[in-house]
Amino acid sequence: MQELIQVTTGGQGQPVVAARELYEFLGLNKAAFARWAKKNIENNTFAREGEDWEGFNTMLNGNEVKDYALTLDFAKRLSMLARTEKGEQARRYFLDCEKKLNGPAVPSTEQVLIQLVAQSNQLLANQQEQLNQLRADMDSIMRGQRPTSQSRKQIARPTPHLVGPPKGPIPGNGLRQAINRKVIEYCGYHGAEQGATYNYLYRRMNEVYVINVYRLIRVGGESLLDALERYGHLEKLYSLIMAELTYVEE
Repeated sequence: MQELIQVTTGGQGQPVVAARELYEFLGLNKAAFARWAKKNIENNTFAREGEDWEGFNTMLNGNEVKDYALTLDFAKRLSMLARTEKGEQARRYFLDCEKKLNGPAVPSTEQVLIQLVAQSNQLLANQQEQLNQLRADMDSIMRGQRPTSQSRKQIARPTPHLVGPPKGPIPGNGLRQAINRKVIEYCGYHGAEQGATYNYLYRRMNEVYVINVYRLIRVGGESLLDALERYGHLEKLYSLIMAELTYVEE
């Protein structure tokens, strides 16, 4: 987006623009700025000092002059008053600025790389842990002992089986709450671990929908479920739960 009018940060931390710069962009009479500002800013009954604008002094051509810091919303309204093509162009520009400032934070390349490295390290750590456990089990077997590892305990837990297509309507609102409730109900009834159940579902997301949950970019400390929601995959996860979270005891 091309910068038409400079947007800076005001004293209260909000984005602002200078009234003189806006006035110049609108192509209004330079000699009439003081009169225009008095009418449209200071005496504007729909604008409040400290909320919509703040006055300040600045240097212009070696002289001290008065200027005004305008919020983006107030700058939009002043642009509309011009009733010109320049005014409409300025209004749309401020709208784009607001969307950019209020939109979701886009992770930088460095953040993405850090996230990918962290996820890769976690996968390697999990694989190494499983390998170490298998070696310990093999050592127990070679000594004629029965393995009692945690991995064997997890295998003894109820195992999900594919039982058919999704049952019942998919809720439009509260989809995440419905997912959590289904998982909690299963874990409470069968004594399963929520983490192990979610891990199973995430693996099945990759197998059924080719969505590698562990590779999704997470922003600002998001959980895997947070990332699934942001990417718009909760409905697929819910369908998978309804199709597969019927359990039989082994």
